[in-house]
Amino acid sequence: MRNKGFFWFLTILLTAVCLYQLSFTWVTNSTEKKAEKEANAQVAELMAGLESSGDSLVYLPNNTVHNINEIGEAEVKELAKAAYVNDILRSQAEKPVYPIFGSTFKEVKKRSLAFGLDLVGGMSVTLEVSVPDLVQGYALSQNNPTFKKLFNAAKKKYDREGGDFIQYFIDEARAQKVTKLAQLFAIADIDELGRDSSVEDVETFLRSRESSSMDGVEEIMNRRINQFGVAQPNIQKDPANNRLYVELPGVQDEASVAEKLISTANLQFFEVATLGEIAGAFQQAVMMSRTPFGEVAETEEADSTDMASADSTDSMTFDSFESLDGSTAEGDQVGLETLLVQLGGGMIAYAEPQNKAKVDAILDREDIKALFGDEIKFMWSADVETFGEEKIPGYVLYAIRVPENGKPRVGGTDIDEARRDYDQQAGEVTVTLTMTQEGSDKWAQMTEDNQGRQVAITMDNVVYSAPNVNEPIRGGNTQISGNFSVEEADDLSGLLNGGALPAPCVIKEQTKVGPTIGAENAQAGLLSFVIALLLVFVYMIFYYGKAGIVADIALFANILFIFGSLASFGAVLTLAGMAGIVLTIGMAVDANVLIFERIREEQAAGKDLKSAIDTGFQKALSSIIDANVTTMLTAIVLKVFGSGPIESFATTLIIGIFTSVFAALVITRLCVTWWLNKGKSISFESKMTKNAFKSININFVGKRKMFYMISGILIAGGILVLATRGLNPSVEFSGGRTFGVKFEQSVEGKTDNVVSQLKKVFVENGTSASVEAKTKGSSYFLEITTNFMRSNESTDASQIVKDKLKEGLDNAKAEVGGYTIEEARVVSPTVSKELISSSAIAIALSLIIIFAYILLRFGRWQYSTGAIIAMVHDVILVLAAFALLHGVLPFNMDIDQAFIAAILTVIGYSINDTVIVFDRIRENLRNFKGSDEQENINKSLNSTLSRTINTSMTTFIVLLIIFLFGGAAIKGFIFALMIGVIVGTYSSVCIATPVLIDFSKKVKKVEE
Repeated sequence: MRNKGFFWFLTILLTAVCLYQLSFTWVTNSTEKKAEKEANAQVAELMAGLESSGDSLVYLPNNTVHNINEIGEAEVKELAKAAYVNDILRSQAEKPVYPIFGSTFKEVKKRSLAFGLDLVGGMSVTLEVSVPDLVQGYALSQNNPTFKKLFNAAKKKYDREGGDFIQYFIDEARAQKVTKLAQLFAIADIDELGRDSSVEDVETFLRSRESSSMDGVEEIMNRRINQFGVAQPNIQKDPANNRLYVELPGVQDEASVAEKLISTANLQFFEVATLGEIAGAFQQAVMMSRTPFGEVAETEEADSTDMASADSTDSMTFDSFESLDGSTAEGDQVGLETLLVQLGGGMIAYAEPQNKAKVDAILDREDIKALFGDEIKFMWSADVETFGEEKIPGYVLYAIRVPENGKPRVGGTDIDEARRDYDQQAGEVTVTLTMTQEGSDKWAQMTEDNQGRQVAITMDNVVYSAPNVNEPIRGGNTQISGNFSVEEADDLSGLLNGGALPAPCVIKEQTKVGPTIGAENAQAGLLSFVIALLLVFVYMIFYYGKAGIVADIALFANILFIFGSLASFGAVLTLAGMAGIVLTIGMAVDANVLIFERIREEQAAGKDLKSAIDTGFQKALSSIIDANVTTMLTAIVLKVFGSGPIESFATTLIIGIFTSVFAALVITRLCVTWWLNKGKSISFESKMTKNAFKSININFVGKRKMFYMISGILIAGGILVLATRGLNPSVEFSGGRTFGVKFEQSVEGKTDNVVSQLKKVFVENGTSASVEAKTKGSSYFLEITTNFMRSNESTDASQIVKDKLKEGLDNAKAEVGGYTIEEARVVSPTVSKELISSSAIAIALSLIIIFAYILLRFGRWQYSTGAIIAMVHDVILVLAAFALLHGVLPFNMDIDQAFIAAILTVIGYSINDTVIVFDRIRENLRNFKGSDEQENINKSLNSTLSRTINTSMTTFIVLLIIFLFGGAAIKGFIFALMIGVIVGTYSSVCIATPVLIDFSKKVKKVEE
C-alpha cells in the first residue's frame, strides 16, 4: 500500500477530531442529567405543596399557569419538569462546564450532537408566511371595492383548493378585465411599480415580495425562541416554499409557544368607537344573533338608522333589546344579549372566557359583519379583567375604527424600541415605546385628532391597551399599560424588539412529543444499536476469522466517524437517523465482504497471501464504488425532497456511505498491512466457513422462466391487492390531526367505545368527523387520527380540537381510566398535497438518475433496463405487502414520509446488489471472450452468491433487531426495509440478470 504514512496520519487526525467533537456531547449530557435530577426534586416539592394547600393552579418558571384539575396531574408533571429543566439550564448558560477548553454550557451545547424531538421530546412547527395577507398588506386600500372583489374571489379559491394565491389573484384580474391593476397598490412606497404598470409587472412585483418574505424571518424567530429558554433549537429555512421548520426540544406548552411564533409582533394604533356610535347596528346584530345564519326573515331586516338612537343606547342593557315585532325570541339559539354584559363608552361589553369563542362565531357571520361594514372591526382585550362586586372574570370587547384604506395610522414600523418600565403614579408595570421621528409625528397628530377619546394599541387583533387621550402626545414616547406582570411585559417588549413579520405566519404542520415517549424511543434505539453491533461483530469473526477482527475495527471506526461527523456538521439525530446508522452498520460490512471474498477467490486460484490481498482490494474497488454511488444517489434525492426525520435519515445515510468506504478501503488495508509487516499470518476464513459456497453451481440463466413465473404471480397478486384493499394514507398524506394517548388501563377491546365517544364531540356543521384509533406499541397506547377542523390552521383550532379530544376521552374514562396525551400532530391539507407530489417526484427521479448512472458506467441500455425493472418489481411487492397487511399486523403500516424513505432505501439497496452482480458479469465477459456467454453469466452469479447472502443476511438480521427492540415509532419503516432486503436480494439475481439476457439477443462485446 503506497502512502501508508499519509493514510495513518489522516486516520489518526479524523479519530482525534471526532473524539474532540463528541466530547462536547458527553459534557452536555452530564450537565443535563444533573439539571434533570434537580428538576425532579423541584417537581416533587411543587406537587407536595399543591397537595397540602389544595390549590389547583400551577405557576411555572416559563410564565405559564395551568389548572391541575383541567389537564391532569401527569401532564402537569411533564410541563413542570420541562419548565424547571429549561430554567436551570438557562441559569447555567454562561457558567463554565468544560474546564479543559474553558467553554460555558451555552457554547458546549451549541457544539454538541443535537437530538430530535422523538428522542428527547418537545415540539416542532412548520411555518409559512400567509401569501393572501402579504398581498393585502401591499394594497393601497384594502377596502377598495375592486381590490376586495379580486381578493375575495382569489381567497375563496385558495381556501378551497390551496395552490398559488398570486396566480389566482392575477387570473381574476384578467378575467374581470382590470387593466389598471397597479393603481390598487401603494405606488408611493414601491419603486418597481408605476400607475401605468402592466398586470405582468404587478405579478412580477408580488412574486418578488413573496420570494423575499422569509428574509429576516429566521433571525426574528431566533430572537423569539431565545425567550423560551430552549438550549438547542433547530431552525431550517426552505426558501423554495417560503417555509421555516422550527424544532424546540424540551418545550411542552405547545399552545402558548405556537401563539408567540406566529404573532406578527406588528403593533398598530386605532381609534376606538363607543357603543353609542354603533348603537343601531349593534342592536340589530343582537337581534339577528338569536337566529341561525341564513334564517333571518326579510321582514325583520331594517336599516340600522331606524333602530334606537345613539344617545339612548349607552344607558340600555342588552336584556331590554326586543325583536322588531315586540316579542322576545325565547327558545331560539343563544344571542349576544345572553353572552355579553354591556359596559359603556369605548368598552362595548365583556364576555366570560367560556363565551368568548361563541361571540366570535356570531360576530364573524357574514350577515352581521355587513351591518358594520369595513369601518368597524371587533377586538378583545389581551387579558382577563374582573367586573362587579362578584369579581366576574371576562374579556373586554372593543369596536375599532378602521381607516378607509384598511391600514392603521401608526404601526409597527414606527416603533424604534420597546422596554419594560414602571409607572410610579399608577403603581403598575408598563411597556414604554420609543418611536422613530416619522412615527413620533404621526402619533402626535393622531392623539391630537382624538382628544377626549380612546385610542387602542393592538397587536395581532388583540387590544393591549386603550387609554383615553387627554392631550396630544409629543416627543415620541408612549406607554402601554395592561395589568402586566414583569414576565408579561418582558415577553411583549421582547416580541416587539424581535421584529415584526412581513405578514402573519400560518402553521402548516405541528408536532408535539412528550418527554416520556422521547426517553422510551431513545432507550429502544440505543438498545437495538448495541445488540445489532454486537451481532455483526460476532458474525464477522465467525465467518472470516482473523480478517473479521480487522473488519470489526474498521466498523468501530466507521461508527465513531459517523457520530463525530454528525456533531461537526450540526446535524440533528432522530429515531429515523439512528435507524439509518444501524442500517449503515449492516451495509458497511458489504465493502469488507466484497474485499474478503475477492481475496479468497485469488487464494483459491493459487496466489500467495500478499498478492491475493493486493489483487483483492484492486478488483473489489470498482464494485464498491458503483454500489455506494448508486445508494448515495437515492440518499441525495431523499435529502432534497425529505424533511424532518426523513432528512435526518438521509443525512446519516450519506455520511455513513462516505465513512464506510473510507473505513473499508483505508483502515482495513492499513490494519491488514500492519499485521503482515509484523510477520503474522492473517486468515480470511474460519474452519467452519472454509469452503462455504465454493461448490455451488446453480443454473440461474436456465431457470429464468421459472423466476419470471414466480414474480409474475406475485406482481399480479400485488396489483390486485393494491386495487382492492388499497394503501392506508397517514395524516401526512390526508391532512388532519393525530394524537398519541397513553392510558392507565389496557384499551384492548375498548377502542370502538373510545372512537364512539370521540365522534360525539368531533362534530362540524352537524356531521361527525372521521375518527380512527389503533394501538401503537402496546395495548395501553392509542394513536387517534381525525379530520375534525382539518382546514382550520389557527392556533385556536388546535386548542379547540385538543379540548374536544379531552372531552371525548373523559366520557370514556369509566371504561379506559386515566390518560395522558403524549404526542400531537397536525398537518394541513396543503402540506399533504405537496408531500404526495414530492414523494412521487422523489421516487421517479431516483429511478431516472439510477438508469442514467448505470447507462454511463456500463455503456449499454440493457443493463439499465434490467436494473430498473428489478427495482420496480421490488417497489410493487413492498407496496402490496403494506396493502395486504395494514390493519392486520399490530403496528402502524400507514403510508407516510417514513414509508417513502423506506421505498427509496429499498431502491438504493436493490441497485446496490444488482450493480455488484452486473459488475462481475461485465468483468467475466471481458476476461473470457469467446466462451459460452450463459455459462459466464451463471459463473458470475454463483461467484457473487457468497457476497450477496452474507451482506443480505447481515443487513436483515440488523433490521430484525431494530424491528424487535427499536420501539413502536419505526416498526412500519423497518418492516418495509425487511421486505425490501428479501425481494431486493431475489430480484438482483433472479430478475435483473434474466432481463439483461432477454433484452439482448446476444450480450454484445463489452468495452475494453
